[in-house]
Amino acid sequence: MKLEEIGSWQAPDGLGYSGMRPVRLKAAGYFLVSMAAIFLVASLVLGTYLWNKSQREQADRQKLESEGARVEATIERLWRSGDKEKTPLMSYLFEVDGRVVRGSTPVPRERWRRFRPGDPVAVRYLASNPAINHPADWRMGVTPAFVAFLVPAMFIGFAVLMGVMVSRQSRLLSEGRPAPGIVVKTRKADKQMVVSYEFRLLSGAVRKGHSSANKRSVPAVGSVICVIYDPDNPRRNAVYPFSLVELENVR
Repeated sequence: MKLEEIGSWQAPDGLGYSGMRPVRLKAAGYFLVSMAAIFLVASLVLGTYLWNKSQREQADRQKLESEGARVEATIERLWRSGDKEKTPLMSYLFEVDGRVVRGSTPVPRERWRRFRPGDPVAVRYLASNPAINHPADWRMGVTPAFVAFLVPAMFIGFAVLMGVMVSRQSRLLSEGRPAPGIVVKTRKADKQMVVSYEFRLLSGAVRKGHSSANKRSVPAVGSVICVIYDPDNPRRNAVYPFSLVELENVR
């Protein structure tokens, strides 16, 4: 079927009147809003943690370089991390007041290749807390302060994106205008299906659009669908019903 072949068409219940329609969240909408709230809280907690970690590590490095006692340690083990970076790592042992202390640290690649288990390595440690130690021949790595802002900003970005998704669907369903549409194409994109369609505005003009669809209920090509569009900006449109919001007075 083509768009011009659609005869009399009636909008689904609740959509056939103008004005602000009462809208409520669906289960998926509640989930997305909850996740946005969790991401916002996580950004605050994670940002505080990373900032404190950065400040603590910088203070420890400064103390090691200015006050650290020097001792000869013995390399215990050499290995690479299991992540994609394969970071060279080293653990070592040294003795303080008759007590054996173990330390571990990333190692510059050019140095790591020259080391062997059992080799000596110079280490600085704090007499007040020998657990704070590091090889003396290269600087102790610290968490950059900007990470305390960058990582939370990513979480906030995800939260905002989720909020925008819910807000757009809510506004479109509340204020949008229903119109008949025809499915012209369906395709798979990543883990979802995308439906392409044509729909007719109240003025009679024909517009094109596309939106995601549930894999279990993808409309067939040529089938008639209901499209909700923004009268002020018809490029904002989507296939009805929506995934995140629904009309309050329609079940």
